[in-house]
Amino acid sequence: MFSGTAYAQTTHVVTLYVDTDLLNQGNNKKAYSFSVSEGTDFSDIEDPEAFTIFVNENDEVEWEAESSSGEEVNIEEIEILDDLQNPNRKDLFKSKKLNGNRNNDHSKKKVKAKIKSNTKDNVYKYIIRFSLEGNTYEIDPKIRV
Repeated sequence: MFSGTAYAQTTHVVTLYVDTDLLNQGNNKKAYSFSVSEGTDFSDIEDPEAFTIFVNENDEVEWEAESSSGEEVNIEEIEILDDLQNPNRKDLFKSKKLNGNRNNDHSKKKVKAKIKSNTKDNVYKYIIRFSLEGNTYEIDPKIRV
């Protein structure tokens, strides 16, 4: 007999908002904020670097971005950082670096990836690299499985 907990696969949409009036004013962290799709659990939404989304194995995460000025913001790359305290931790995605892609129905780059199995009870710090008006920026939030 099989027993265990089964979760339906969910797609979590994480939107990075960039306030272009606060960008390049000495502390870019103040220029960034996040929102998540309905049904996505999170913590520390007021602190972009402590911001964490909670996901399950086999869920999908999609990153997109918007700016206060209406300028196009492209998600260029998502990079999962190594955890020196947990060197044997399983990889979160199929690759540590995921490149942004333009979909047929969207002009700006986004990243979408599926959470791998055997990642439960881990926290992954990652870098979102995004571009706006020819410049590249970074912010490093977290994912908890």
